[in-house]
Parts: sequence; C-alpha cells; structure tokens
Amino acid sequence: MENRISENRDCQNCKQQFTIAPEDFAFYEKIQVPPPTWCPRCRNIRRMAWREEGHALYRDTCKLCGKNIITIHAPGPFTIYCRECYRSDKWDPLSYGKEYDFSMPFFAQYRKLMEEVPRPALTGINIVNSEFTHGCKGVKNCYFCFMSYFSEDSQHSYLLLLSRHAYDSYVTDNSDQVYETLHSNRLYKVAFGYFADDCLESTFLYDCIGCSDCFGCVNLRKQKYCLWNKQLSKEEYRKQKEYWDLGSFTRLEEAKKKFRELYLSLPHKYAHVVSSQNATGDIIRDTKDCEKCFSALDGVQNCKYVYVGGLNLKDSYDVSGGGDTASLLYEILGTTEAQRCFFANGSSGSQDIMYCDWVNDSSHVLGSIALKHKKYCILNKQYEKEEYAQMKAKIIEHMHSMPYVDKKGRVYKFGEYFPTELSAYGYNETFGFFWYPKTKEEVLEEGWNWHDPQKKSYEVTLRLEDIPDHIRDIPDSILKETIECAHGGACNEQCTTAFRITPEELAFYRDMRIALPRLCPNCRNFQRIHWRNGYDLFKRKCMCVGMQNKDENKYKNTASHFHGDGFCPNEFETTFSPKQPEIIYCEACYRQEFI
Repeated sequence: MENRISENRDCQNCKQQFTIAPEDFAFYEKIQVPPPTWCPRCRNIRRMAWREEGHALYRDTCKLCGKNIITIHAPGPFTIYCRECYRSDKWDPLSYGKEYDFSMPFFAQYRKLMEEVPRPALTGINIVNSEFTHGCKGVKNCYFCFMSYFSEDSQHSYLLLLSRHAYDSYVTDNSDQVYETLHSNRLYKVAFGYFADDCLESTFLYDCIGCSDCFGCVNLRKQKYCLWNKQLSKEEYRKQKEYWDLGSFTRLEEAKKKFRELYLSLPHKYAHVVSSQNATGDIIRDTKDCEKCFSALDGVQNCKYVYVGGLNLKDSYDVSGGGDTASLLYEILGTTEAQRCFFANGSSGSQDIMYCDWVNDSSHVLGSIALKHKKYCILNKQYEKEEYAQMKAKIIEHMHSMPYVDKKGRVYKFGEYFPTELSAYGYNETFGFFWYPKTKEEVLEEGWNWHDPQKKSYEVTLRLEDIPDHIRDIPDSILKETIECAHGGACNEQCTTAFRITPEELAFYRDMRIALPRLCPNCRNFQRIHWRNGYDLFKRKCMCVGMQNKDENKYKNTASHFHGDGFCPNEFETTFSPKQPEIIYCEACYRQEFI
C-alpha cells in the first residue's frame, strides 16, 4: 500500500471522471472488494433507487391472511404480506431457498428470488394506532409518518425522533407542537423552522439557536422579541406581530415571500458543521475524520461518502442510511447495528452479510431475503459452514466471469451494487427520485422503472377559490371535502392532485393559528426540502468582501474580519452551487459577523 497513488477513472454510468484515493484503495483491500467502477454520485443514486421513499402507497390484499392492506408496492409480480403476517412465524423464508445456477448471472437469480419471497406491505415495530406509517419504531397515533422513532400524535412527517404533535416536518428531534420544520432539534411551538435548535414560540426561523418569541429571523443566537432580525421591546414585538396573522392564507404567503427575501439578503455559513473535526460535507454533528459526508450525526468516525448516518457509525464507505453502532459497512442502504455488511438493504443486527434484503440478526449470508437468526445461507438455502465458504468463493468468481449486463450495457460484476432496473420500485417512488429528480422520459431512457400512480376514484369537491382565507372561518364540514391541490398534478413531485384533512390536523391548524394548506402532502414534502441542499459539493471561495462593499443592494459587514478591507482568501467545499443566489461565507467570517 505504501506505493499506492490516487487514480482517476471514468464512471461506467455517467462517464465523468472520479478519483480513487490511496486511503480508498486501502479500505477496499481491507474488506476484500474491488474498487468501484461508478462515481460516488452515481453509486448513491443507484442505492437510493432501491429504497422506497414512502409517499407512494397502493391498495392491495395480503396474500397470506387476505385482508385489505395499504402497501409501498405497486401492483406487480411480488408476494405482499401485511405487516403482522410478515413479522409472524406463519411462513418460513428458507422454504423459498434456491440452488445456485452457474448458467445464469447472480443478479438475475436474485431478482427471481425477490419475486417469490414475501415482501412487507409496510414495515414497523411497536406501532400503536398508526396504520398509515412505514419504517417506524415505537410510534403512537401517527398518520403518514415515515422512518420515525418514538414519536406520537404526528402527521405527514419524515424522520421524527422523540417528538410529539409534529406536522409536515422533516428530520426533527425532541420537539413538540411544530409545523413545517426541517433539520431542527428541541423546538416548542415553532412553525417554519429550518436548521433551528432550542427555540420556542417562534415562526419562520433559519439557522437560529436558543431563540424565543421571534418571527422571521435568520442567523440569530439566544435572542428574544426579534421581528425580521430587528430587536424590539416586548410590547412593540407583540404589537407589530399582530399584522402577521398566519391564520390568514394571504398573510402567510406574504410572510413566506418576505422571509425568503431576508434569507437571501444575509450571508450563510458554507456548511452546517457542528462539534466536528476534520469533516467535509454538510449537516454534520459530533463527527471525526469524515470526508464527503451528509447528515452524519452523533459519533460518525473515519467514514466517507455517507448520506444519512449516525450513532457510532465507524470505518464505513458509501452508506445511504445506516449506523446505530455499526462499522465496516460498504454500499449499504438503511442498515443498522451491523458489522462487515456489504451491498445490503434494510438489515439490522447482522454480521458478514452480502447482497441481502431485510436480513436481520444473521451472519454469513449471501444473496438472501427476509432471513432472521440464520447463518450460512445463499439464496435462502441453508449450508454447512465449510460448504458455505466454498460456495461463496465460487459465486464471487462466477459474478466476475458471468456478470449481469443491463439494458444500457452497464456491467455488474462482484463489487457492484444491485442494478437499478431490478429494483422493486419505480424510480419515482424512491429516495433516488426525491434527491435526484428526473422526468419520466429520463428514467425510461436510463432503462429504469417508472410507476404511474393508481387512478383515483375521488372527485374534487372543494376548489381553492372556495376555501375561506382564514383558519377561523374553516367549518368542520371541511373534513368531508376532497380539496384541490394547487399543483394539480402539473409538477414532478408525486402530486396526488387532491387531499383531505383529518380531524387531528384541523385541530392542530386551529390551535397553532395556521392557514389551511393549499398543496397536497406530497407536494408540501418536496417544497420543504428546498430549504436544504443536495449531496453535491462545489469548491468555492468565501464571498466576504470586507468593509469595502459600496453597493447599497448588497450585504455590508457589521464587524471587521481577519482579512481587513480586502476579499477573504478562504476556500472550502460546500453544497451551495455557484448558480444559487445565496451569499456564502467561510466559518471565520460567518462567526465574526453573527456569533
């Protein structure tokens, strides 16, 4: 390894050049897999195209108990069990075991196994009165919540943790009575809070910490009674805030516009990195020695290309959702409490597994699905320890000598993740679409799947122009209406074209004094995510120009910086594209100006 140098290679998928560094080669040799032939971005898209995003739901029948179910799977070739049947002992995954066929590529055999082994309509553990949830654990009285944990009385939210009464929120922890929040922690009675921590009774916050009774504020720390970043007395704050009655949809839209203008007028730190050492990427907290990591939280160490990971994830590459005391993961999607797991989806508590789906508390498993407490299995077939080792070596060699080739001629040997065209989901149903949106035509051109939504039998009974402007004027009869979505299906955001309001939701809007939304939950979810950047990094220079700026329409520093009146010399990698309108500062300039 001492003589290894960086190598530039062309991505097999996008044809763009990417670099494999010496430490990358060392990692691949350590886990005994060949270097990748796809660039990091394409690898992440490929993984995410194998994980359902959750908002595309279908009606079906459990193939075991026969009851009507809601499922993440579109009608197709798969065997779907309800959540209870899937987790029960009424069926044996080993009964679907297959002899390995050396006349057929591995991935083709795996897809055949996928179509036979039952798949869960929805997943979740300790679900109480929360039928319309998926990927959750310990949730109660929740509706259309996904990948959320130990939360209650919440709706239309994603990745909640220890939260209550959270509506239309994304990655929100330890919060209560919040609406339209994103990447925020420890909030109480906060609406439209983005990257806000330890705040209460406030509305429209971005990158604010420890604030209370604030409205329309950006980059503030431990402030009270601020309106549009201006300090007011308690009496003046309450007087001026009366105008911003967000129970009115008209006033709410006015506030959204003004808040966006304020946000764009102020500098922003190049990345959200907190309490971390030697880390590059974005949304990073309590991490060390991590490169090109995103949403890496709480003890992530010595990792690269992590896209959502936390809680003691160590020594891992290419993880799209994983951690919770895990190490040596590679090309992993949604895998926790695991060690030495490669090319796996939705698994937990396992060691030494490879090319698996939903394999839990197992070890030494290859190409298997839905196994629990098993060892030495290939294609769901049980082997003795010595025989397993021999077969595994033969299969790896076979994957090199007879690789899978997809519709576009891309070659998948051992060391490649599953081909996107074999995913159980349409691309537009996956996290791939959510973070890397493509049109239907683009997806089909790639040779991937696209699932059009099921035809709805409902008819819109309430048009936008007929909805009262103020929440106080919304009658209880709204609960019986099918409301028109403002996008009307014309967007590329999985629009349902119409939506309904639940009794709990209406009570929440009334209590929080927030206007009734005019977009369906899917469109609201896509609009919310626009407040954070994606997973691409750009090399840029700090945009701080010192005290010399004479343009009345541009931001003027309020304090002197280390570089005096000249331009800041600092450079960095940031998720803010040069095409975006935001003003981006390095950490030194940002801290001098706002902290």
